[in-house]
Amino acid sequence: MGAAVLARRLSLRASRPARASAQLVAVLTVVLLLSWAYLAVQGTPAGYPGDSGLCPASNVPPWWPAWVPV
Repeated sequence: MGAAVLARRLSLRASRPARASAQLVAVLTVVLLLSWAYLAVQGTPAGYPGDSGLCPASNVPPWWPAWVPV
């Protein structure tokens, strides 16, 4: 909570372009996190057989990044 209060105080004293930049960064962060979650959930539906035959039985392709949960 302390970080939120500090960020609010800094944003109130910041210039208009700085506030706009901070808002843009916040929106992009949320969009990226939601996209990452959607890809993790919808990218590998459980039990769905792959049509290409390139994926193992777990339906996770070999090239799937380790930092994206399955």
